[in-house]
Amino acid sequence: MKFSVIIPLYNKEKEIRRTVESVLAQSCPDFELVIIDDGSTDGSAAIAEALCAEDPRIRLIRKANGGVCSARNAGIKAASGEYVALLDADDTWDPDFLLEAERMIADFPECALWGLGFAELYEGRPFRELPTGLPKGFRGVVENYFGMEGRVSDLFCSSSVIIRRTIFDRVGTFDERLRYSEDIDMWWRIIADFPVAYYDRAMAFYHYDAGNRAMNRRIPLEASLPCYPEKFAPYKGNEPFYTFSQRWCGIKLRQILFGPDKTQRGIAKEAAKKLDFSILPIKYRLLFKTPHFIGKFIYNATCKH
Repeated sequence: MKFSVIIPLYNKEKEIRRTVESVLAQSCPDFELVIIDDGSTDGSAAIAEALCAEDPRIRLIRKANGGVCSARNAGIKAASGEYVALLDADDTWDPDFLLEAERMIADFPECALWGLGFAELYEGRPFRELPTGLPKGFRGVVENYFGMEGRVSDLFCSSSVIIRRTIFDRVGTFDERLRYSEDIDMWWRIIADFPVAYYDRAMAFYHYDAGNRAMNRRIPLEASLPCYPEKFAPYKGNEPFYTFSQRWCGIKLRQILFGPDKTQRGIAKEAAKKLDFSILPIKYRLLFKTPHFIGKFIYNATCKH
């Protein structure tokens, strides 16, 4: 089997059939579909079970609720394909998604991850486009990801990537402490050590109006990547990535520490102690190591706008 398509499923009874049908409609038939039900409490699992009965390429694995990373990791463990394609249970693919992925793998065989463009939809229509920092229609190996000018998009999302399965043995699986930015963490760990390719053509579709979206839930800071800047210490030898990771975490933490929501300020303050201030501008020491009113004055004067 070339592709193992992994769908983590939790309470998506209104969307899961649409998502699965977009996989079954693929013009490239060389895949298995592994659905990991992460303890759904609605009718999601029953729908997935019915879909399994309709097509032998679909497998359903049930587990206790452990979060999206736990579900993806269970899918990776169960996968038999040479390449893992991730797809969230409320997103969809263009019918030629896997066909183009196959072409990307053939054209850029040295890579560990291949990403296709994704479109953000609301009520079926694109509603925004984030700058990639790359030429329009770019197709090739991405250079200088951590120093790229003009990049707002992360290029890759959890429904638009294909990953060589053996790479997980090298970089590890998804960090199960995380429920937010867990996908970014994975892409970074791969990009830090391996070449990756990207095609600026929207072939995965993120449906903003889907129900039970993680982005619409309040995620505790301790379940998000900025709370763990120390996890990137093993990459100190990769100066561009290590500096990028510390600055990114610092920016996210200062937004919380000096933002309107006071409930997580203490957690942000503690997490900031784990930043590597030796490679950050002096401003970060002033923000995080001075009394709050001084830090907030500096934040308002230099960071807020």
